[in-house]
Amino acid sequence: MGRQLIYLLTVLLSMGFSTAIAQESVEQLIADAQALSESGNLDDAHAILVKAVETDPQSSHAHTRLGGVELLQRDYKSGIKRFQQAIMLDRNNADAFVGLAVAYLHLGRYTLAREALKEAEQLGPSKQQDIDKVLAWLDQRSGQSGH
Repeated sequence: MGRQLIYLLTVLLSMGFSTAIAQESVEQLIADAQALSESGNLDDAHAILVKAVETDPQSSHAHTRLGGVELLQRDYKSGIKRFQQAIMLDRNNADAFVGLAVAYLHLGRYTLAREALKEAEQLGPSKQQDIDKVLAWLDQRSGQSGH
């Protein structure tokens, strides 16, 4: 009995340890991808972020960053899917809602963009000023087009 308990505890601890290592490596992959993205190397950044998502499919942060690179690559539909996945994993991910709104804006889906911005506004008060500017632009655009 004692040996089984020790074995079980060892297995449980090693599982927790491997999860911690996976999290650390995913965050490092995200940091590496960000540096590549900032230097304009979007294809390599994308490849690294795909690896991050494969390493930890439950990482809302990795999905959000991958969606961001897809926006920069003008792959808005893929970006939308990534941001939606990030939101499914973490309903409080304000950055994913902002990214989703930007993708919708690029596709001319202003009502959906507005809804995503309203969610981001509630979740991330620090983004309030930027969100207000985009919402004002949407209001102006709606007035011009008669929506």
